[in-house]
Amino acid sequence: MTELSAVEVVSEPLQLTEFNYELISDPDEREWAESAAGFITFGLGQAVVKVLEAGNLLIQAQKRLTHGEYLPWVEQACGLKRQRASELIKAAKWVEMSGATGHLQELTSVDTLFVLSADATPEEVREWILDELAAGRQPTQQHIRQRKLRSQGKPTRTLAQEVKAALKISCEARHLATNAEHITTRQLMDELDLDDLPKGSQHQNQSHMFLKNGTGWWKVPSPKTEAEPTREPVQQTSGQKLLAIKEAAELLGVSATGISARLSPSGLKGKEFTVIRGRVLRPSSERGKCILDD
Repeated sequence: MTELSAVEVVSEPLQLTEFNYELISDPDEREWAESAAGFITFGLGQAVVKVLEAGNLLIQAQKRLTHGEYLPWVEQACGLKRQRASELIKAAKWVEMSGATGHLQELTSVDTLFVLSADATPEEVREWILDELAAGRQPTQQHIRQRKLRSQGKPTRTLAQEVKAALKISCEARHLATNAEHITTRQLMDELDLDDLPKGSQHQNQSHMFLKNGTGWWKVPSPKTEAEPTREPVQQTSGQKLLAIKEAAELLGVSATGISARLSPSGLKGKEFTVIRGRVLRPSSERGKCILDD
């Protein structure tokens, strides 16, 4: 597995759990750790500079907390896998040692930051990325992969090979891909009406699919079929409650992402409602909301 692939594998956060701060014996370090965890969880999924701040906080935590305190805090309070925390620390250290801060002002991809700081990245690839950033260009993950393959003496696909691969795609898939829109992680969370980064590389609401590949998140119109009739928005009646999807999720003890998926056209499969834990839920015409039958 290449270093780039390894970065993608560890990008999913752990589920945040209640961390017992009483495990940290020093009261001052306990207070600092609680504050630092908040900054770290907020910084992940934000701008590159916030991710680097998270890495620097992890470096401080290694110095301030004991071994028995540090790892549980990383996994439970920060929601980070051990390898992911190591990647953040390595990235922060690399930026400080290389003096590359000026080149990173325009960098928008955290994955590219991890490629720059990875030990397995060839130096010529690292220099090429920095040159691209200095020229005001954002290197894509596809171009970075090609550069890494070229530096390792492996052949890259020719334009003709790329065209032949594209021709194998169905017309419908090609049409959807043409209308895809590249979005940030923050935009994804807004579209799904979530406060936390969802797990997985594919999500859906009532109008769009959200797919993640090596270049980030893409917003793709949901495919429509002739068998799927156009429905009038469900109107709220007596005996029903209009709730935010997040409220319904808390009430039923399930994830908001799961409710959104069940209420999407593909999740309903032609039905007017879905049943979750014995309660009837219906889609609402208001974004981010649903109708719960009493």
